[in-house]
Amino acid sequence: MLDDVRGAGGPIDAPAPPTRADWVDARLRTAILFGELEPGGKLKANELAARWSVSATPVREALQRLAGEGLVDARPQRGVRVAEVSLGDAEELYELRVALDPLALRHSLDAAADGDAARIHRDEIRTAHDRLRDPGTDPLEAADAHRAFHEVLLSRCPSSRLRRLTAQLADHSLRYQILGGDPARRGADPLEEHARLARAAIEGRVDDAVAELTSHLQHTLDGVRALLAERDPAT
Repeated sequence: MLDDVRGAGGPIDAPAPPTRADWVDARLRTAILFGELEPGGKLKANELAARWSVSATPVREALQRLAGEGLVDARPQRGVRVAEVSLGDAEELYELRVALDPLALRHSLDAAADGDAARIHRDEIRTAHDRLRDPGTDPLEAADAHRAFHEVLLSRCPSSRLRRLTAQLADHSLRYQILGGDPARRGADPLEEHARLARAAIEGRVDDAVAELTSHLQHTLDGVRALLAERDPAT
């Protein structure tokens, strides 16, 4: 996702997917999730089109699509803006993740419990965890390594709908990780949490892995609460 970071047009200048509309959607989504377009910032289709050397039509289509996902806020008299971040939004995101991610993980590990599927999944988890432990100094790379680790854990879940939901929630959560950097966690070590989660998943200890993921997400929510309280004591 971040192999082409730091292009001339901003943090992402990826090779174009099959259609220009897909490219614009991915470019706009990434700019919002990784903080290039700040929360509350006004979005003008013509300006974005000129910036990215595309027509305004696919930009408008992408804005409409992202509005449906809650990443863009479109209101009469206010125009189109990047959705704000808030404590309420963060709590809703992580409460949903606490409910859905462990369920998807259980299904994922159950589906890859034996044979070649289990071996391949274990190798994928090891590789993603190795990258997570040493992502370099770039905060965008670190955030992407974190997202990729969680994505690999859930990747064998047989429900495509559940995978889509968890991926969308993880993307929305990314905004808080990028905006907040690496806030102090309350009585929790993220690196050790990830290591325990990876070990349990690789060893096929499904109940332990589910418990570790649930605890990790809850601790993350606690950290986000503390971060947003520092940013806005009124919350």
